[in-house]
Amino acid sequence: MAKQTADIDAQYRALEKEILSGDIKPFYLLFGKEHYYIDKICNLLMENVLAPHERDFAQIVYFGADVTSPQIVSAARQYPMMASRQLVVVKEAQMVKKIEDVGLYFSNVVPSTVLVICYKTPTDNMSTKNVDKRTKFYKDASKVGVVFESNPVPDYKMTGWIENLIKSDGYSIEPEASALLAEYCGTDLNKVVLEFDKLKRSISGTGKKSISSGDVEENVGMSREFSVFELTKALSNKNAPECYKIAAFFGESIKRFPLPIIMGALTNHFLRLLKYHAAVSQGLGSSETASAIGVNPYFLRDYQTAARNYPQKKTMAAISVLKEYDYRSKSNARGNASDAELLIELISRLLNI
Repeated sequence: MAKQTADIDAQYRALEKEILSGDIKPFYLLFGKEHYYIDKICNLLMENVLAPHERDFAQIVYFGADVTSPQIVSAARQYPMMASRQLVVVKEAQMVKKIEDVGLYFSNVVPSTVLVICYKTPTDNMSTKNVDKRTKFYKDASKVGVVFESNPVPDYKMTGWIENLIKSDGYSIEPEASALLAEYCGTDLNKVVLEFDKLKRSISGTGKKSISSGDVEENVGMSREFSVFELTKALSNKNAPECYKIAAFFGESIKRFPLPIIMGALTNHFLRLLKYHAAVSQGLGSSETASAIGVNPYFLRDYQTAARNYPQKKTMAAISVLKEYDYRSKSNARGNASDAELLIELISRLLNI
C-alpha cells in the first residue's frame, strides 16, 4: 500500500500509529530527499518488530555499499531461528547497485520476514538519482508492503512544523522564536531537532516550558536584529533605514547570508502577501487567511501593514523585480556588481515600488 498524503508529518504519524499497534507489513520502501523521516521510521521498526532478546539473532542490518541485491534477497528468504520473524534492514540503499533487482523477492515473499529498504535520495538539486516510480520494482513494492516517500517540508510550513515538534514534547514556542529558528535551520529537520535539544538543555532546571526569541538568539546564535525575518518586516513597513542597515550587514557576511537564500525568503514573503490580498478579497476571516497564506495568525498584523504599503499591483511588481534580480544574480547581466551590491540595489528597488 502506497502512502502518499500531502502532509509529510501526518503521513508519518499515521504510519507510526500503524506500527505501534502491531500492524507490521512484510516490506517497507522508505525513500526521498527528507532523510529525517526515513531514519525515524527505520528506528521505529527496529524498536518494534522484534523483542530486545530476539535482535541478536533475528535482526540483520546491511549498508548499501557493502551488500548486493542478490544478498538482500537471499537474506530475506531465510526463515528466523528462535524467533517468530526476522528483520532485514538495508540502510543507505541508494549505494546498492541495481537495487531494483530486490524486486525478485516480491514473487515469493516470506511472511516471517520484514524487509526494510532505506533509500536516501540525494538532496543535491543537480542529482537525478532516485527511486523510479515507473518501474516494476516500485509498483510491486506498493502492492506487497508500504512505500513511504519522504519529501522535504516546504519552507513556508517550517514554522508550523517546528511548533508541532515542540508541542509534542510538552513545550511551546513564541511565534517570533519559531520564525527565527526556521530561518536559521531552513528546511533541515535534523538541524531543527538538534537545535531544539540544545534549547531544552538551556532551560532545563528553570521550570520554563516556553521558548522565547531571546532563548533562540542566546543559544542558537541567531540574531533577531539581523535576520531575513526582520528584513521582510522592515520592507513591509517601508522602513528604509532599517532595510539598508540589515542589507549592509548581510552584504558584509555574504557567506553566512547567501544572496539566493535571502532572495528566496523575500520572494516567499511577497508571494504570501499576494495570497493575503486574494484571501482578503474573498472575505476570509483571520484564521482562514492565516491558513491560506501559511503563517501563524500572530503574524497577520505584519501582512496587514505590508498590504497597505504594497497593494496588489505593487506586490506583483515586487515579485517581478525579484525575478529580475534572480536572473541577474545568476547570469552575466549582473555586470561587475557583487552580491552585496546587488542586494542593496534590490532593496532600493523594492522600497521605491
